[in-house]
Amino acid sequence: MTQDSPTVSDAEYSGQEPGRWHANHGNLLLGFVLLIFIVGGGVLFYKQNLSFAKPSFPDAGSIDAVFDDMGAASGTAIVRILGAANDQGTMKIAIYGSESTFGSPTEAVFASVQPIASGQVYLPVPLNALPAEIAIAVFHDENDDGMLNNNAIGFPSERYGFSRNARGLTGPPTWSQTVIPRPRDDGTIEIFVR
Repeated sequence: MTQDSPTVSDAEYSGQEPGRWHANHGNLLLGFVLLIFIVGGGVLFYKQNLSFAKPSFPDAGSIDAVFDDMGAASGTAIVRILGAANDQGTMKIAIYGSESTFGSPTEAVFASVQPIASGQVYLPVPLNALPAEIAIAVFHDENDDGMLNNNAIGFPSERYGFSRNARGLTGPPTWSQTVIPRPRDDGTIEIFVR
């Protein structure tokens, strides 16, 4: 025996040949790893090729409708109010978004108080604040007391107006008489107060 060769004690060597498991454990591990690779490759192939659904694209009408809605919901529109008796006081503007809130200024989707110049008011309104259908009510508050004043028999003594230039027969017009679609970007809505 040479000095470099390891020595095995009698206690460690029983004199028996190694069993089948000890002789083949490397081959079994290699087979198990190969099985994992085959199953994993099959799953990946199935996910990427066999279960692949071809993409469906929207038709031209759907694309145009989306762009129309996007254009209508962004940008600004101008509310132009004409017919003020003078430039005294301010113009009170309320934009309503539903029939249930129409006529209640505290529930308006957009409200503003604007100065009057040459009997007119130009008010830019952000379209993203407006729903698809709106109704606008305005009045010229000449004495700036915050309310539409009436005369002795109950008729308004200050000028007022609504979208679609609607007028009520025995009171303010209804939602259905004043409702208009949300304007497009750079659109103008004209309202005459009288």
